[in-house]
Amino acid sequence: MRKIASLVLAAALLASLAACTATSPTAKGAATIDGCTPTQPGKVSNAIKVTGKYGKEPTVKIKSPIATPKTTQRTVISLGAGKVAKQGAKVNVDFAIYNGTTGKELTTTKFDGATVPLVVDQTQVLPGLAKTLKCSPIGTRVVGVIPPVDAYKTTGNTDLGVGAKDSMVFVADVVAFSPTPLKSATGTTEAPVAGFPTVKLSSTGDPIVTVPKTKQPTAFKEEVLIKGKGKKVGKDANVTVNYQLVIWRTGKVVAGNDTWAAGQTAPFNTGQVVPGFQQGIEGQTVGSRVLMIIPPALGYGSTGSSTAGIKGTDDLVFVVDILSAG
Repeated sequence: MRKIASLVLAAALLASLAACTATSPTAKGAATIDGCTPTQPGKVSNAIKVTGKYGKEPTVKIKSPIATPKTTQRTVISLGAGKVAKQGAKVNVDFAIYNGTTGKELTTTKFDGATVPLVVDQTQVLPGLAKTLKCSPIGTRVVGVIPPVDAYKTTGNTDLGVGAKDSMVFVADVVAFSPTPLKSATGTTEAPVAGFPTVKLSSTGDPIVTVPKTKQPTAFKEEVLIKGKGKKVGKDANVTVNYQLVIWRTGKVVAGNDTWAAGQTAPFNTGQVVPGFQQGIEGQTVGSRVLMIIPPALGYGSTGSSTAGIKGTDDLVFVVDILSAG
């Protein structure tokens, strides 16, 4: 996954949504909205200056280094009039994230329509992101200041440029609700392709991938194990999947890259993942289970990923259930 996925995913899914009835029209206020009590604003979040229209890339001014709050602070820049994103909701979001110590932008969706789906659940994404989005009506622009305790705690994230003592500033436009995902792949079972890794299911329905004792391919390869009957995944689409990642060389699952084992799905935008994963998902249909073999050039490149145990010469084997797209 690319930087955005690394930022939003938790380290270690949809509530029913009623019509919005805000008890206060003020942007900075934290009154209950449709029975949902949002995270409170504070001096630090109120001091972040965000200008520009909702739906367009904002101008964000941060007087860094900012103070580190004890918990996430949330300030509404402009209040939308749509349904409210309560606990457990999955919403499509445009956002930018900054290092509060340096003021440097860490990542952004560019606010160009290629939103990213995020779950309003502290077990599914970084807690500070969920706290910032919770109780936001569709159409809202909001800013959150996220201290280390609600992000990467005492370790930080050196790959992303977040130190152990750095707070993050999260500016987000809440655009739409994501479609309800399927529980698993469903459709027509296809015959397996000779020479590909095999996929069997455990007693709990989790995939078990066995890599053949042959030389790894030098090009991208893919097979459809189950052909879903849902909509086709378009370019830069928001999807929800189950996935498992295995290294061809070792035949082992990469730690932290098995959503079945984790008991949670993975929402993301196909434009924000490694090229091979994007190539393998786009054009497939919802409900499908696909297996893809991704060479280094379409994965993590010649540098690999030392934290994941992936070498620069490793082919990646993904088995993926496509549960929703929209």
